[in-house]
Amino acid sequence: MNSVPNKTKTITRFVPAGLLFLFATVFLYSFTDYIFFYQEKSSLFQTGFSFLQQHLDRPGGILEYLGQLQIAFYYYPLVGALIVSAQLVLIIWLISGIGKKLGAENFLFLPFLTGALLFYLQTNYQYQAINNLGILVQLLLFVGLIQSNPKYEWWVVILLPAIYFLFGSFSVLLLGITTVYFLLQKSWVKPALSWISLAIFFWIGKEFLFFYTTDSLLVFPFSATTIGGQVVLFGLAVLLLLFVPVFAKIRINLIERIKIRQLKLAMFSPYLILALLAVVAFQNIDEKSKHYFYAEKLFYEQKYDELIRYNYDQPTNNKLTLFLNNVALAETGRLADSFFKFRQSDDGSTLFLKWQNINQFIRLGGYYYYAIGVINEAQRWAYEYTVIYGYTPETLKMLIKTELIKGNYKTAEKYISILDRSLFYKNEAHHFRKFLNDDAAVWSDKELGKKKQQDSNPDFFVKSDMPWLNLLPVLDADSNNPIALQYELSWLMLQKDMKGIVELLPALENAGLKKIPKNVEEAVVTYKLLRVGEMPELQQLQIDPETEQRFQRYYQIYQQTRSNKGKAQIALREFADTYWYYVFFN
Repeated sequence: MNSVPNKTKTITRFVPAGLLFLFATVFLYSFTDYIFFYQEKSSLFQTGFSFLQQHLDRPGGILEYLGQLQIAFYYYPLVGALIVSAQLVLIIWLISGIGKKLGAENFLFLPFLTGALLFYLQTNYQYQAINNLGILVQLLLFVGLIQSNPKYEWWVVILLPAIYFLFGSFSVLLLGITTVYFLLQKSWVKPALSWISLAIFFWIGKEFLFFYTTDSLLVFPFSATTIGGQVVLFGLAVLLLLFVPVFAKIRINLIERIKIRQLKLAMFSPYLILALLAVVAFQNIDEKSKHYFYAEKLFYEQKYDELIRYNYDQPTNNKLTLFLNNVALAETGRLADSFFKFRQSDDGSTLFLKWQNINQFIRLGGYYYYAIGVINEAQRWAYEYTVIYGYTPETLKMLIKTELIKGNYKTAEKYISILDRSLFYKNEAHHFRKFLNDDAAVWSDKELGKKKQQDSNPDFFVKSDMPWLNLLPVLDADSNNPIALQYELSWLMLQKDMKGIVELLPALENAGLKKIPKNVEEAVVTYKLLRVGEMPELQQLQIDPETEQRFQRYYQIYQQTRSNKGKAQIALREFADTYWYYVFFN
């Protein structure tokens, strides 16, 4: 007799929940895994009481702590996808259970609509773990309230200040939904006392306990940034949650009467929502962010060849991506060879990052200084980032490497200990620890030894707002610094300064180069054949005759089509990766 109801429950509840879990996991892992990469690289969870203690200085700190713990597991994107998907399904299950407890037997539409909204919000890479986690905890507490004996419902009034301390502004969701619940029961004393108790605790905390502004205490840990700026959608999701007790009492008769084979249309609503969600989710994939974060991932892993190949196969206009690509070219000795295979900005913004109080600029800008051997400045950028935004895995590793290179082993040990308290970077910490108090080990390391040799410690004030001006002092201190030479030549090419390029040819020879880099040679050939000025005498470096022939062919085609710039660009497309094309068409 119960087979039909059980089958109906399976079709309307368990199957759509399972489908959502499966879809969310596959989608987040396969199509938007960059979300987990970005968030995991933006914070560093540490084990130990001291890190927990840092989150006890204001309400909501514990939720922030739990959110960072969850984000730490995003180190494995599949685990991150499973966690997020499980949270979404659990939220749906809790809302459905609340509706059933309040008398709505087939309460499915609102739970799945809310779950779909939260999933859509999650497809934004800035949407942080604290949001779904905070919502989930408040729903669990509300379920505990409605499941308890009515005479024990006073625990909400008593514990609300503690809940506010633990979960900050997210406790307002519990306060709001319990207020609606009690008012529907025609009880106003409990909600009134709940608001009063929370207000009193807030005032005491603001005046005597927590040294933060009123605005901060009101909203933390929520912020527009942590929801990716999706204020309207997040607000809609919260409103739906606040009025769950009301929606559980509502019956829409028209929808209730529509049936398909004895099954009400409302019972099929989860499938309709899932179908719509799938369409919208695939349209919301941020291909630009996906490309950038994959490039950043390859960069951090020092897979420079793969990064260069990836950007060549999939060209981009993203200046941060091109900046990382240029660092990779420089570290592999190909910057002056392959510079114009990639889009460049004539203001140098793809070659250097100026100091700006922007998260990614400060986090990445120091890699240019690290590449050219100005270790103190690379260290400063990483340190300033940690002061403003806190520790992240990569900035902490940069701090460790720069301290090891400078021989500041005591400070390096402090940073290594912090990295060792992470969940998934202990191997890196153990790797760095072997260099402590061992100059020979540092010198013999492929990366650290090379940077220690390049670190000329030049005595000059770094101009972080005009980074190209820092190259000449570096070259004055060590004219054989190959990476600094590549950067200076690339900057001169952007400025179309052929005379400056030619004057650096002896430095290239002294640095031990056997061949003039391709794009540099193109500039030199232009200077020579157009007789712009005198050529320096070189002992070993020679211009390849084939390059001269290529320029003559280029120049001939250009002369024939110069009256029509668009036509000339098309005719000379095969030369798009040359200095000549940049000079004439940029």
